[in-house]
Amino acid sequence: GNMVGVAPRAPVVPYRAVTSVALMSADEVSRVADAVDHAVNISLCSVVNVSLGARPVFIPISPFRRALAKLGEACDRAYEKGVIVVAALGNNLHDRATYPGKYWRTICAAGVEPVFKDGVLTAVEMWKPQPQPLISGDYAHIDTWAPSDFIFRAQARRRTGEVQDDYAPEVDGDGTSYAAAAVTGTAAIWLARRKNDIGALYPPDEPWMLTEAFRKLLRDSHPNKPEDAPKENTASILNAKVLVEAALPQPKDLEFEKRLSRDMWG
Repeated sequence: GNMVGVAPRAPVVPYRAVTSVALMSADEVSRVADAVDHAVNISLCSVVNVSLGARPVFIPISPFRRALAKLGEACDRAYEKGVIVVAALGNNLHDRATYPGKYWRTICAAGVEPVFKDGVLTAVEMWKPQPQPLISGDYAHIDTWAPSDFIFRAQARRRTGEVQDDYAPEVDGDGTSYAAAAVTGTAAIWLARRKNDIGALYPPDEPWMLTEAFRKLLRDSHPNKPEDAPKENTASILNAKVLVEAALPQPKDLEFEKRLSRDMWG
């Protein structure tokens, strides 16, 4: 049958800053930082999706660490301008959450996968491409769990001169990149459908409230969690319909995130 995306009518500004979801060099991280700044200041995006991740480093003075600081500062500026930045947790190649998802001012999306028995859905668990778990403290950075396995997705192919309608007919996508995309699409729907309510409730001189209101809805609007989620994490599984229709958090219940990216370590 026909398939649509999470937010099929949302205008999308694509950025090709790197060629891999793993940010392995200082130059790659720096280019992503430039892309975030461009999306916020030039393209005037309301939501920025970063389905990419950079590994933590523990060397305080290094080009890679300086590039991470640049990326974090770009995310800090977005937060203070009222732009929601959604980023992926990472794919468990090591025991740490990846940047920029780990920054306090971004929305960090982790993954869930369905568990079937005899063709029947029996559970929803953490997406585990590898058995290595995160260190316990990094689970606290997760703001929501979203689909990361068995994903139907658009499939890009080189044009041959004919009009093509290429969508992958089989389930072929996995990773927290998809979790971040699902959360980003939900943020776009929320901002569009609740625009008048949001404008009436949150003062324009406090634009950071958009990110914190969305974060609170992600955590509070739907109670279900992955069945094997660790106790260190209190985030819920994404439910777009419930979130979009939920009552908006009151301004008095929102807290400005004072911690900057430069305060991160490891």
